[in-house]
Amino acid sequence: MHIDIYIHLLAVIPSLIFGAINLAMKKGTLLHKRIGKFWAVLMLIAAVSSLFIRPTGSFTWLHIFSVVVIVCVPVGVFAIRSGNAKRHVYCMLGAYIGTVISAYFAVVSPGRFLYGVLF
Repeated sequence: MHIDIYIHLLAVIPSLIFGAINLAMKKGTLLHKRIGKFWAVLMLIAAVSSLFIRPTGSFTWLHIFSVVVIVCVPVGVFAIRSGNAKRHVYCMLGAYIGTVISAYFAVVSPGRFLYGVLF
């Protein structure tokens, strides 16, 4: 297995956990902001590392989610810093939901690493 998959999994698994925690907690608190910054970094690492994972030898439709995250996370951070909470919520929620969807399909798609591990 390539190092890219390890890097990706080491970023995406905690990002799913911290993302869920941050979505559930009270917004605007110091803890929300700190977890959010950590989550944003993990998400960008996961998205960029996924671009190097090509089980078919080329990009797949799952890589669309990587591009969405690479765009949404910085836009969402900029939005909250600019006082646009609504855009921030849409961007971060979209990035998180996209990650959950792509993780699901990465697990249930034959030929992918996690499919082999779990099934």
